[in-house]
Amino acid sequence: MLDFFSRHPRKKNDPLESVDSAKRWVDAQKEEFGAAAHDRVAAMVAEFNDTSEEGLDSGTLEALLTLNLETQGLHEQLCEQYLMNSRMPRALEGQLRGQILQYGKQFLAAYQRFLSLDFQSEDGLRVYSLMPLVLSRMMHYFGEFARWQFYRHFSPDDVFWLNVNQLFRFGESHGIDTIPVYLFGTGDGQPGTTAQDQFLIVHMLSLLTAGNLSARQIHFTYEVLRLLSNRLAIRRDFSEDASFMIALDAGRPAARCTSAIGSAHGRYWNTGELLDTLHAWLARFEAGKVPAEIKPLVEPGIDAALLRMLCREWAVKPVRFERAERIAVSDRHIEVAYRMPLLHRLIRQPDEQVQMQGVQNNPNHYNDMTDIRIYGFVTSRRKDRLSLAAAGAAVEEVAMPHHDLSQWSVENVSKSGLGVSLDALGNEWVSLGALVGYRETETSEWALGIIRRIRRLARERIFLGIETLSERPVAASLRPLDGRTDMSLPTDQLWHGGQIGLFAPLKRGGRTVNTLILPIASYTLGKQLVMSARGKHFQIALAKVQEKGSDWCLSEVELIRPLDHAPKP
Repeated sequence: MLDFFSRHPRKKNDPLESVDSAKRWVDAQKEEFGAAAHDRVAAMVAEFNDTSEEGLDSGTLEALLTLNLETQGLHEQLCEQYLMNSRMPRALEGQLRGQILQYGKQFLAAYQRFLSLDFQSEDGLRVYSLMPLVLSRMMHYFGEFARWQFYRHFSPDDVFWLNVNQLFRFGESHGIDTIPVYLFGTGDGQPGTTAQDQFLIVHMLSLLTAGNLSARQIHFTYEVLRLLSNRLAIRRDFSEDASFMIALDAGRPAARCTSAIGSAHGRYWNTGELLDTLHAWLARFEAGKVPAEIKPLVEPGIDAALLRMLCREWAVKPVRFERAERIAVSDRHIEVAYRMPLLHRLIRQPDEQVQMQGVQNNPNHYNDMTDIRIYGFVTSRRKDRLSLAAAGAAVEEVAMPHHDLSQWSVENVSKSGLGVSLDALGNEWVSLGALVGYRETETSEWALGIIRRIRRLARERIFLGIETLSERPVAASLRPLDGRTDMSLPTDQLWHGGQIGLFAPLKRGGRTVNTLILPIASYTLGKQLVMSARGKHFQIALAKVQEKGSDWCLSEVELIRPLDHAPKP
């Protein structure tokens, strides 16, 4: 066993002997192991947690606090690495998450051991003077654990919430819950905080667990709460202006305040002052100016819409809004596909199959399959052109085996979309904002939708809310005006001499808007293209982006003029 793992009586090189020994040991670990010193510290603290209760004194606690402070920078680097790399392999993602949570878990367990000491003795008084910082850091690591659950659309269990609530109750009973401290550092660029602030941060985040936020949006919200949590104050007495409440003797997160809890353990707070700041930021955002206070935090996905959502969810009183009625269904399934090249291939298959069979055998279906509606104007093509298009389509038609598609169970439907449940295993790609194509089993027409909500019903089962974008998307081919398509693109991104795209009329704000889904690398505001769809050709211009994914975007399009034929290179 290594010397620094030795049990009491301690040796000279024990890092927990004093603040100086802790600093020297951490410096040596950083010099030898670099960033891996993070794991060395977690292992050493885990070994300390296995020792007996003897020797727990103020010197040991000061050394622990120093070890934590000196390696928190490495810990934050790991957290940032996790958030910045959204496409990590599952094994690497699990390993990194495990490193992050293990660090916080061990320091939580170590600090927990000092809560039961007698604070009346001379050394106990020194321990008591450190308790505001200890409690604040414990709340911080509880909050970190909760965030990592929220990132993956899970919710902590009742035991977790009971531990959080009881820890705050401990701080209240000893009068240390509102004593300001610097969580990590001495105030250089770090805002002061209290155990109450950290307690409120984790509970305010818990109010946003409907599965509508991505990991980066949750992290942004956490940073906002770090700045604004001191605008909130917990009160023991119920009042009509209370926004949220918590029962400290229960294992539940915060909830909307509707009436007094009827217990001495009830706590309440109002969000009015916090909302004043959020509304001021929102006004600047909507005016095209990023508020200076949060400018370093703004990245793709962080916009005025997110601030509006926070203003609604944390409003002083509940905001009432209507949503489409959900109708429960049973024994209904859909086939699902994702990735734009595959969606394009599946959506164009029915057209190609009809063309191959010959539309003369199905005259009633001719108009439906060959017309395309642009800005309310129905265009059509002559039947004598159909045979030529069918010949080209016959060469490219590739059937998709039925068993290669995912099958999800439909739980409910509404005017705006549907709710589905699925197995977590095999659907690890599912994420907020993902573009999916789906169809009823045994049908041929595909619809497009976007995943708007994710809830983990259990470890093995996921519930999704999908907003329908278009029930009749049309496969399109996109070319520059000079007809010179970059033929070095992957073959699955090329079709009929152009780059793939999906034309999808979209209903927004009571009106129908012509939109086009195309590879995000091909988008430029105002860019003009020739769009070919179902044998017709149009010169279009790309307008503002409505939605954006990792490799695609949904852009409004303006029709410039119809064309008789596609441009030749």
